[in-house]
Amino acid sequence: MPSNFKPKILRCVECGEEFVFTVDAQEYFAERGYTEDPKRCKHCYVQRKRDKRNNVGSETDAGTVESNVYSD
Repeated sequence: MPSNFKPKILRCVECGEEFVFTVDAQEYFAERGYTEDPKRCKHCYVQRKRDKRNNVGSETDAGTVESNVYSD
């Protein structure tokens, strides 16, 4: 079945470079119910995801948890 999608040229909000939102990528987004086009190129998306993953857990305050656990 032919697709109604056509490749789109988008601009990354992080680096400002243009990137192609391919027909395959558009079909993938549509299958998952995404209604907005991507905002970042592949490189910036991967970098942002990596940065978020590396920062998870670094902002916890273990002292507060310990003081609550051991207080009478």
